[in-house]
Amino acid sequence: MGSRGNIDIFLENLASFKAERVFNPWSANCEEVDVEDSFNIRLNNLRTVLRACADADEVDVWVGRDLGWRGGRRTGVAFVDEVSLSDYASSIEVAGLVKATVGPVMKERTATEIHLARRRISRKLFFWNVFPFHPHEANQPQSNRMHTRTEREIGLSFLKVALSLLPVRRAITIGNDATQAVQAMNVKCCPVRHPSYGGQRDFHRQLNAHYGLVSEEDTQPSLFDGHT
Repeated sequence: MGSRGNIDIFLENLASFKAERVFNPWSANCEEVDVEDSFNIRLNNLRTVLRACADADEVDVWVGRDLGWRGGRRTGVAFVDEVSLSDYASSIEVAGLVKATVGPVMKERTATEIHLARRRISRKLFFWNVFPFHPHEANQPQSNRMHTRTEREIGLSFLKVALSLLPVRRAITIGNDATQAVQAMNVKCCPVRHPSYGGQRDFHRQLNAHYGLVSEEDTQPSLFDGHT
């Protein structure tokens, strides 16, 4: 699939993007938690992931909405927070991905649920977002906001290239915003509920259905089993 040259061009284009109220983790540093080379560490993290997934026989791509400030903004990898960096690296058979920030390791709630699900699935997974950068409120870099329509169109152009670089077996879209955006590209996808805002149970149940897995709930005996 994607050659190393094409991957490097893709990364260069990602790193060159700039916009107001948007943090680009592959070319910018956060004044609060980063060091001089943090953006480059994140860029190398993503390069490592892309190369590993491009070289695989096939991968499943899970697509979300945009980067969160506790997760991909800090690591450079969508849906991967600092707690899950090492575990995710092992799952795609690469040397450890590197923490780019100073201070304590930070955990993100969505990433936690994503990786609880990932551990049940014996496939290589690549994570991405409709808008691959971190959109935030004005003068509030440690916040999250919904990307704009213009930002979505920009993001979809990057998503199209990312999909072309990978041996994609199936696409899972996480949340309505991701599903609607990917469907607008005429890309076949398997939608699941986003695990935030009380959606954890539906998220895991729907993923289990897509992957033919049986949940613990499905195996619990009914109180009425054996009774008429």
